[in-house]
Amino acid sequence: MIRRKIPLAVCLAALMVLLGANAALAGPDATGKPSPVVEHPQHDFGSVYAGTDITHTFNIENTGDASLHLESVRSG
Repeated sequence: MIRRKIPLAVCLAALMVLLGANAALAGPDATGKPSPVVEHPQHDFGSVYAGTDITHTFNIENTGDASLHLESVRSG
């Protein structure tokens, strides 16, 4: 059985990388910035059998005043 837990640090690191990419794409004339909020940044899948497909949805809200673009996310 496999236990998976995505740590907060991994989620925040992924968001920081994505925000940096978003700022680079926005260009120097962009005003404001995105501000992602993840209410529950971790999820423990518990015990699962190897080879079982498992999914979980993380809700990310942008409370900033610029567009937030998530291009990729990965687990730790």
